[in-house]
Amino acid sequence: MYICSSCSTTSPKWTGKCPTCGEWNTFVESSVQKPKSKAWNGKMLEVKSIDPNPTSKWMERYTSSSMELDGVLGWWLSAGSLVLLSGEPGIWKSTLALQMSEWYASRNQGVLYISWEEHIGQISARARRLWVSHENISLLTDSDFDSIFVTIERSTQNIIIIDSLSVLSSSSIDGSPGSISQIRIMTEMCMHIAKKMQKSIILIGHVTKDGSIGWPKSLEHLVDVVLFLEWVRTENYRILRALKNRFWPTDSVGLFRMEESWLIDLPNPGMEFIDSESSVLSGSALTFAIEGNRPILIEIEALTTYTKFGYPKRSARGISQWKLDLLIAVMTKFTKLDLESHDVYLNIARWIQSSEPWIDLACIAAISSSKKEKPLGKTIYLGEVSLTGVVKNVLFLDRRLTEASKLGFTHAVIPASYEWKIPKWMECTKVKNVSELK
Repeated sequence: MYICSSCSTTSPKWTGKCPTCGEWNTFVESSVQKPKSKAWNGKMLEVKSIDPNPTSKWMERYTSSSMELDGVLGWWLSAGSLVLLSGEPGIWKSTLALQMSEWYASRNQGVLYISWEEHIGQISARARRLWVSHENISLLTDSDFDSIFVTIERSTQNIIIIDSLSVLSSSSIDGSPGSISQIRIMTEMCMHIAKKMQKSIILIGHVTKDGSIGWPKSLEHLVDVVLFLEWVRTENYRILRALKNRFWPTDSVGLFRMEESWLIDLPNPGMEFIDSESSVLSGSALTFAIEGNRPILIEIEALTTYTKFGYPKRSARGISQWKLDLLIAVMTKFTKLDLESHDVYLNIARWIQSSEPWIDLACIAAISSSKKEKPLGKTIYLGEVSLTGVVKNVLFLDRRLTEASKLGFTHAVIPASYEWKIPKWMECTKVKNVSELK
């Protein structure tokens, strides 16, 4: 029997392309043991009703000293949960994992940090650099999963961090170290001991060349929580996302700033992603994008220049090229701006990427400001622009306006269709069509 290492699809014969997930060269041969008898060797189990007052044993939760980490996990790490943390190489996964040890240990939780990628001396040196030295942290360096499993089972620590499962091996499991069969069964054993002993286990994973988690998709279904650490290579920020969470919605994100030696919480980004002097420059417009469930203030930059060539150039960074073409077409039809003989360049400052349609109005305002050479000041622009020129409503507009008010902004341009509450000190100009923009 052949099994796809990406999606676990089975096939009686080898095939180059998996018919389920479409990946190439992922089928590996695996032996399948059939039951010796048709009868099941099971027994009748006791069924129970829902407990209206569950005991504290099954409701135990662990909090850390990092508000950003707790926010992503649902404000606590549930006892008996299995968490998968992944990210690109060099993104500081191991640094975050070691800091998580300190964050939980500082709340009087015993933490067992297991690693085979580094020896005790290397881990200790990195711990000194990160100011990690809590007495509740224990270290273990070994690659024998059988011994590690027994150690976890008999340990007194409640939180286990394994960095990483792919370098461990077991003599009790068929397959070579790091193979799909070994990783799958070791993950199942981690889940078994987590549920049985009510320990929280955090596994560190890797990503493939296309940016997806490097283990089979079936493992993502097996674990309780999947965390993914992202970054922008030109910035010192890290974003922690929950791609899956059985205990909490996945719309929460954690923001961290990378200092010289460690990661620190960034609970209120505020003006982190914009230049304070941009309000006096033409071609700059401010808006709010939603990252997970948090409004982030971003700056849209535009540049228009006259060209003598017959085909003006349009270039965008941070948003899609087709969106820029669409917005210019709408402006050409519904506004008095003549862009037929002007190159147009559009950019989101600080290399931020956004696919939200609700920053359309800010993009148009920035292009108009650059063409007219008229600064927009400290005004927030929020709205989706349709092909008919109508400014449509914005998702979570009340949340964006509230955040703008907290940051000291007093004026915003919003869709005329918005009829909900406006912050007390916020003055809003409502527009129905892009032709109404001044």
